[in-house]
Amino acid sequence: MSQVGRHRVAESPAVGGAKQDALQLATLVRDCAVADIARNVAVVRLSRLEPDRQRPHHVRPHHVRLARAALEPLAQAERARLFMLPSRDIVAIWRGEAEVARSTAKAAIEHMFADDESLPISPQRLWEEYTLPGDAEAVLAIVRGPDGQPATQAERVKLIPLDLASLAAFEQQLAHADMARFVRRLPIAMPRAKGGLTLAWESRRFDINELAACLSPRHDLQAEPWLFRRLTRTLDRRMLALLGAHGELAEAGPLAFQINIASLLSPEFLRFDDMLPVGLRGHVTLDLTPEDVLSNPSAFLFARDFARARGYRLALSGIAAALLPILPVRRLGLDLVHLHWSEALRPADLAALQTEPERIVLAGVESEAVLLWGMSHGIGLFSGARVSDALRMHPRIGTGAEMPISRRLA
Repeated sequence: MSQVGRHRVAESPAVGGAKQDALQLATLVRDCAVADIARNVAVVRLSRLEPDRQRPHHVRPHHVRLARAALEPLAQAERARLFMLPSRDIVAIWRGEAEVARSTAKAAIEHMFADDESLPISPQRLWEEYTLPGDAEAVLAIVRGPDGQPATQAERVKLIPLDLASLAAFEQQLAHADMARFVRRLPIAMPRAKGGLTLAWESRRFDINELAACLSPRHDLQAEPWLFRRLTRTLDRRMLALLGAHGELAEAGPLAFQINIASLLSPEFLRFDDMLPVGLRGHVTLDLTPEDVLSNPSAFLFARDFARARGYRLALSGIAAALLPILPVRRLGLDLVHLHWSEALRPADLAALQTEPERIVLAGVESEAVLLWGMSHGIGLFSGARVSDALRMHPRIGTGAEMPISRRLA
């Protein structure tokens, strides 16, 4: 694993460093919740050894060092990162199961305090596990600490908004960075007639949070909307370059990626279009954002007709129920709509989309109950942690990967 993506935890970290870790962890957790990124989380709750100031202090520098050493196997897992919080809790977050490393680390933590009879709690309570995005709120509560103040509220002022100079410097970094390690692949699945899910296509996006953490940790990339929008156009070019790399499209199945309308007529997109294999023509979806569509409707209509003529499908992503009244989806002539799940979502909201349910991608599917709700209302496509977990071991289309689904439709 790259050292760039890994946090080194010191024995007695400076307060500023721990606060920065808390800020970055909170941002990462929220990113996972919004983008349906599946991650596993383990927390070593050293803060529980000091429940109040009247008890003896059990946390010593060597405890922190030993706990950090115990988590070392997890630090080698895929996409792993370690965070040291101001509360002295240590958080490991990674992708995939890593069962052997997880069990080894957990046993080491429990063994570390097994013989200390003066502990205020059982050693087993020092270890907690979570999964993202489903447990995002629980993890954020740990980040906030005992005072209940979100790290992002306390520390966000320390992040510097982009200006033209810092944006230019960041874009210079992007030109030389290995961008492939920041790409996230989100499966979009559809129900099978015999009662399971199968992979329909794969959506590829850059992890903005990890880009910022690794390449420009002092900047809030999204604080200035117009500069961030320009940045996304640079990211469009980098994504098109990655997809146009030697052999990438030849080995790819049906896929989707987010792109700005202004990038659809760029030289980079035209080169990508020239390289697109005949077998993929008609199986590439271009994801557009609502703000891009609404900001320049005439440019959208021109780009839509151009993309349609070249055989691309068009999708509107990032739709929440609150946006439905101002988005005339049927008149926009889109092929697909990504609707994010929330507890407030109602069947009437689906009708407000004015499109066939099978053209709706229900995003944010974190449980079987949400999946069953969508299926019972005719929704034909799904994405989210529940889908990603089920298809993780079968990333390619046509493998027959299935996820059993209960027949009890509520």
